[in-house]
Amino acid sequence: MSDPFSVSSRTTPFKPATLSDVARAAGVSRWTAGRVLNGGQGNSRVAAKTALRIHEAAAALDYTPNRAALQLRGRRSHSFGLLIASGGDPLRASLVPYLDAEALRAGCSVLIGDAIGNPSVGPDQFDRYVEDFARRGVDGIFCAVHHWFQGDRRRLMTRHSNTVFYEDPGVPEAAYVTVDLEEAARQAVGHLVDRGRRRIALAVMTLARRPHLARLRGYQQELQARGLAFDERLVFNGAIVHLTFAKYSEQEQRWQFPWQTIDTAIDRLVVDARADAIVAHDDFWAAALLKRLRARGLRVPDDVAVVGYSNHYLADWTDPSLTTLDLQHAQAARTMVAMMTRQLADGPLPEDQRVVKISPKLIVREST
Repeated sequence: MSDPFSVSSRTTPFKPATLSDVARAAGVSRWTAGRVLNGGQGNSRVAAKTALRIHEAAAALDYTPNRAALQLRGRRSHSFGLLIASGGDPLRASLVPYLDAEALRAGCSVLIGDAIGNPSVGPDQFDRYVEDFARRGVDGIFCAVHHWFQGDRRRLMTRHSNTVFYEDPGVPEAAYVTVDLEEAARQAVGHLVDRGRRRIALAVMTLARRPHLARLRGYQQELQARGLAFDERLVFNGAIVHLTFAKYSEQEQRWQFPWQTIDTAIDRLVVDARADAIVAHDDFWAAALLKRLRARGLRVPDDVAVVGYSNHYLADWTDPSLTTLDLQHAQAARTMVAMMTRQLADGPLPEDQRVVKISPKLIVREST
């Protein structure tokens, strides 16, 4: 006689096990198996030996409760989906462990969907994860994918009413947490002015995106507040030199950075416009600036001070170490989970509570 708990004894081995399969293997009714495995009321009525037999059958058959069905019956799955652009994204990767920890404190687990991580999956990874999370019946979605990457955000909100974004997704009525980018630029410029700099430049990847325009506004505001004139020659828009992202070369097993962009920025900002400080697009741009300025015989910070953005852990290891803006991901994660918890308890957030701005923190090191 075959083992009733053996997967090989199932008549349809390539289909997921059902609750009826488990009940049949354990020799109990479907109702009893459901009470034990799906957390229904009355679980205490099932004898301990019977409950153990049901759990053993479920494990042997690799049974997974239908979370979506549980939600329809008003029960939570106590899990969240997290959409990220890439596991190696320097502006998002450090947010992930904080979100995971905050969710765990709230008694929930996090399922991660790497929306652009593997080209072999296809160009619609974002939307496929949205559907996968729906099938799994997650309680809500955290979306930290950059707004310029593909993916139907409006459909995401339709499929998952409990969704909290990191940064503005460009969808009306969305709830999101974001860094106060204007304040980030103001902090950087104010710090440099306090250090005696007067020809302060801003270098960004592109001015065609909302976040970088916000940084430009903050830059202009702080210059005006400090009594310094705005000089458009001190603003470098990387898009004008056909900027490409850093790319990883599988053949060389190294990252290829667009050095021409950095060299052009130095030519325009330092050589032509006489900048004595640069607020860089991010810490990678800042590290590249340190390297290229040194190659030209320019000293940092004596000749040109440099400020980064994101406080990547490598900022302590550059030479000189990098003054930068920390994005306060721990605080952002706490806020996102708190917003999600409120949505689950009370429904959609009021309009005046859907957007929370996190103040960045300037971390001062040797480059200024």
